[in-house]
Amino acid sequence: MKVALRFGLLAAIFLSAGCSGSSVDTASATIQSTISLESRLRDEVGYLASPEHEGRGINTPGINQAADFIAVHFKEAGLRPVKGQTDYFQPFDFVTADRTDMATALNVAGKGYRLGEDFVALSFSAEKSFAGPLAFAGYGISDAGRQYDDYTHLDAKGKVLIVMRFEPHDEKGRGRLAKDGWSAGARLSAKARAAAEHGAVALVLVNPPEFHGGDYLLPFAGRFSEAPAPIPVLQVKQAVVDEWLKGSNQPGLAELQKSIDKSALPHSMDLSGLSADGKVLIHRTVHQLKNVVGVLHGRGEHADEYIVVGAHYDHLGYGGAGSLAPGIRKVHPGADDNASGTSAVMEMARLLADQQPLQRSILFVCFSAEESGLLGSSYFVNHPPVPLSKIVAMVNLDMVGRLRNQTLLIGGGGTARPFERILADLDEHSPLILKDFGKGGFGPSDHLSFALKKVPVLFLFTGLHLDYHRPTDTADKINYAGLVEVVQFGVNLVERLCVMPKSNYVESADNSSPRRHFGPTTGSSPHGGGASLGVVPDYSTDQSTGGVRISGTVPGSPAAMAGLSDGDIIIALGSHRIDNLYDLTDALAAARAGDRVKVEFLRDQQKHAAEVVLGTRRTQ
Repeated sequence: MKVALRFGLLAAIFLSAGCSGSSVDTASATIQSTISLESRLRDEVGYLASPEHEGRGINTPGINQAADFIAVHFKEAGLRPVKGQTDYFQPFDFVTADRTDMATALNVAGKGYRLGEDFVALSFSAEKSFAGPLAFAGYGISDAGRQYDDYTHLDAKGKVLIVMRFEPHDEKGRGRLAKDGWSAGARLSAKARAAAEHGAVALVLVNPPEFHGGDYLLPFAGRFSEAPAPIPVLQVKQAVVDEWLKGSNQPGLAELQKSIDKSALPHSMDLSGLSADGKVLIHRTVHQLKNVVGVLHGRGEHADEYIVVGAHYDHLGYGGAGSLAPGIRKVHPGADDNASGTSAVMEMARLLADQQPLQRSILFVCFSAEESGLLGSSYFVNHPPVPLSKIVAMVNLDMVGRLRNQTLLIGGGGTARPFERILADLDEHSPLILKDFGKGGFGPSDHLSFALKKVPVLFLFTGLHLDYHRPTDTADKINYAGLVEVVQFGVNLVERLCVMPKSNYVESADNSSPRRHFGPTTGSSPHGGGASLGVVPDYSTDQSTGGVRISGTVPGSPAAMAGLSDGDIIIALGSHRIDNLYDLTDALAAARAGDRVKVEFLRDQQKHAAEVVLGTRRTQ
């Protein structure tokens, strides 16, 4: 039976013991310990999320101050640097693109095009000059496993390739090459690699005319998680490509897209008589970042095996890319995201170090640059301080400071065979209510880096809120009593992981990973464009009536303007019945920005309807 109240067990101790002196002393000590833990968490979150630390942006002094703060805490808790290290830091470099140089140019058949109006250079583009004949390469995908290759009948060597974003679509506008979402080949960086591998000298991207909310040039994204592309990468407007196609006596872009989408067959060709030339110049900055790593050594025959307990400590600085308060330069404190998880890891380290050595060693890691593309955790798994084969499991705490309804969301519970039994037992004895957030290891946080290396993972999360990625994610809004319970749960979880049988990663569990980003603009495409409703799903409650319960709406969003509010349950969008979050995201993926649709919802068990005009969220 669950314990609903935080001190319910202590009350039971008082009553059953008749308030004997020893029991009272024990209970009093437990209460004082809890109060002390809550006070420490309050101080730590307050410090990390203070304005002086400038939102812990990767280009601010505040992130280094945060790293030093964590390292001092690790040392005071009794953690040691990993073998071969003299301190608690794992440094790595990260490059950001600051702006496009105005000398960037694109010319076709002697005509120069306007930077920022007709075309843009993408931030991960190579910086070099290029020249070569023009060719159209469909969606620019070469995927033997899915038996689709836009390069089958095209010699791309020495050419400037025009390719559409995304991948071949079905009649509803969804990708044909993946069971859900878009295949890996649809990524812009993957298109650039494929073009370079086939000998192209530059890549020119264009939005497909159908399904993606009109034509627009991608914003200049200063952060990217991979090395620059091997060739220049630009994007042009659809009208520019249609001009080139017409000049080569070829069908227009819309007709070409329809042909490829309908047949799921490539339609690549040279554009006879047309050549392109130009150059890309980008101003970049190299940032010297660091993960903070400490080890708590175990004792016994499994002491050379490790559990990783991690959280990212960076945030968005003053906003910009990733902020949901666009155009506002203001400190984004990131109290929940992720000062809460960072403080939880720090206190778990202290509590576990205060007890007898565990049977496995624990690596406590606070990652940098998660908000920039999981860069710190990616660097960690590619440069592990211990062999990856010795890491038994990874526990990731990201946004654990807004506990509601005593519900803690758990992702990754199917990635190791023993997890199900461990979680069921903890659920039975914890005051928290555990809710499955997807059995698989894929998700938008640092545990993904470990899952990709086939390390079993668990993801702890207390849910979204309207302050997510905004300047209003402040320390005063944290549920500190709830954060105490998350820390105590985390300690109990790690203790169980230290004695469980070692398990291989269960890949089949990834079929039930969260399928899209859990951001509040549910249904937005990860590649830009796409329809958005602007609701914040409430993951903390089970809904037996079906539908998607929301905990709020994004200010100014279609949902907000339609009058939806906290507690409403969306049951239909247009012609789509909504039974769960996947139905809602699928319905939005099939819609276009600007569509006028009816949304049906329950409020106080009464059915209501409103008309909304769907918006769009544009990201690279």
